[in-house]
Amino acid sequence: MYIFNVMKNLLKPSNWGAIVFFILNAAVIISLFSVGGDETVAKVIIFYVISVLVALSPIGEAFLATLSGARRMSRIDMRNKMVPIVKRVYKKAKAEAPDLPKNIILKYSSDPNPNAFAVGRKTICVTQGLLELPDELIEGILAHEFGHLGLHHTDIQLIIGGGNFLISGFLFILSVIRAVCSAVASSSLFLSRGLPRLFSVLIGFFCSGCIWLWTKICMLFLMMSSRSNEYEADSFAFRIGYGNELAEALETLGGGEPSMPLTKALYSTHPPIDDRIGKLQELGVTYSKYD
Repeated sequence: MYIFNVMKNLLKPSNWGAIVFFILNAAVIISLFSVGGDETVAKVIIFYVISVLVALSPIGEAFLATLSGARRMSRIDMRNKMVPIVKRVYKKAKAEAPDLPKNIILKYSSDPNPNAFAVGRKTICVTQGLLELPDELIEGILAHEFGHLGLHHTDIQLIIGGGNFLISGFLFILSVIRAVCSAVASSSLFLSRGLPRLFSVLIGFFCSGCIWLWTKICMLFLMMSSRSNEYEADSFAFRIGYGNELAEALETLGGGEPSMPLTKALYSTHPPIDDRIGKLQELGVTYSKYD
């Protein structure tokens, strides 16, 4: 049932960018290893599938949470404040998304900026700055994060950030080794084989540049899906009764944010705050900064 729900949500129209990312990423991986023959490609695909399964396990979730700076909430006063808030929001989120896991893991980051993020199937991390906000605004933000969990956005995050991390790391190491070996060979054999060896090094760097450019293109599509998922999680928060609280919290977190250049906006994981508040108002949220 879990894998079925993940695949069903992956195939939603809002995730078309993530689907394109997977296709392009697979094309890069297969092309890089196709020189080794069909057997090599098959082994790489099997390794990738195993890495994805590991990423979807509790091990993968815990690893990504730690990688993002989340850790156990050890202070009792923090838990006394946050646990009741999480339970209130969870009850409403569970009614909207019945397959939401039971045992939500609450973690903490010392970041002074107010924020929260969800990881994997059931982990939510809150920052030090978030704890300073009024309870109702915290509830609005948590409703959004429960939306990511309930809509399985974070499962896709695990597949991409966990499984793809292993392949990307492996390819990066191979690229570094190739570049270093080429540079060493070029310096030691330059007098005898000069220009041909130098030309081969330049070709190697050119290929690396092509891979970098291809990765940028892949990420462009992935970020499109990420921004769509933010709107979906906002809509989820609205449906469970936290639309106004979320809109006010977004205003508090990002009020007066500077406009981003187009190139940066295209690779942003989140839409502009004003656009998100505008979408919530279109849904029926009555929050207004100017009344």
